[in-house]
Amino acid sequence: MRTKTTDIVLTVILFSAMLISGCSCASEKKVNATEEGKVASDTSFQDCPAKPVTLTMTFVGDVMMGTNVPGNYITPDRGRSLFKDCDSITRASDLAIANLEGTCYDGTDGEQRKMTNPNTYFIFRMPGDHAARLSDAGFDAVNMANNHSFDFGMTGRRNTLRTMKSVGIEVAGLRELAEGVILERKGKKIAYIGFAASCTKVLDMLDKAEVDSMVAKYRKLADILVVSFHGGAEGTAYQHVPRKTEYYVGEERGNVYEFAHHCIDLGADIVIGHGPHVPRGMEVYNGHLIAYSLGNFCTPYRMGVRGVTAYAPLLEVTLDAEDGTLKCGHIHSFLQREGVGPRKDDNNAAAKNIRQLTLEDFPSTPLVISPEGDLTVKQ
Repeated sequence: MRTKTTDIVLTVILFSAMLISGCSCASEKKVNATEEGKVASDTSFQDCPAKPVTLTMTFVGDVMMGTNVPGNYITPDRGRSLFKDCDSITRASDLAIANLEGTCYDGTDGEQRKMTNPNTYFIFRMPGDHAARLSDAGFDAVNMANNHSFDFGMTGRRNTLRTMKSVGIEVAGLRELAEGVILERKGKKIAYIGFAASCTKVLDMLDKAEVDSMVAKYRKLADILVVSFHGGAEGTAYQHVPRKTEYYVGEERGNVYEFAHHCIDLGADIVIGHGPHVPRGMEVYNGHLIAYSLGNFCTPYRMGVRGVTAYAPLLEVTLDAEDGTLKCGHIHSFLQREGVGPRKDDNNAAAKNIRQLTLEDFPSTPLVISPEGDLTVKQ
């Protein structure tokens, strides 16, 4: 026997079902039956926009995992735990890139650069097995356009190139040997090229003609173009980005502000800097991110790891795969410890440092950095 209450419940259920049916996504209505029993397409699903493709990339500054010249500066576990606090981040990204600050190979061949004073002038040769530490941590490519890639001459460079290739890591920045890298991710081709100032046989950021030709060349070969540079003066006195040419120990280190803007104007989608051994600020220029210096990331020996020089940011960004503009990002903060490497910093010192430098150097940028390191772009 039906009661009044039962009728009310049934009415509510029926009405709810009608509402749910009316709210279903048009994309789910892919076919309809015609009166003749044939199947006809319902074109309404075509109005649903496709989910935009994005690419996640991670970048770090200088990596020098240890050296056996002039002494034995190697961690007891031969570098196996250097990246243990960050490798989950780099492995999860579509592309991970580091600046390889030195050579990496086994043997003693190579034209060793003369050291006037081993306490103040450094050369670096990482053991060959340390290349696997980078690949195990998820790094896909390294920049070798820097002042230490020539510590053992062209022989050292060639040996390092072979060592990196043997573990699946691509190399960029070397004139004649390895100018740039092209990798495919999510159906998109990503090109990467690296430049440096006042260095031997690398892509030269001081040579405008070479910059123009290299950026144009790799822009045509890829959907997304990543450019890095090793430039700017070094040390804690040079954390800010000047709008002029910088010099250090008598060497011209480039006008990094002008260089980065020029690369974006030429078609680069993101520009990443390193070289000063300290972090610098960031900005968004015409929708594209410029990070002026990521400082040092993994330099457990022979480099300062105190105060701001211990700040080791890991930059994670998400780019629109169609136009290369910045969608969002995060600065993961690490602190270096001598003989240990980068360790997670819950106080976010690196992110707070870069945030403050950004506020001071680029007050008009649409880039917003939170104290926790989140990157967003004001619309």
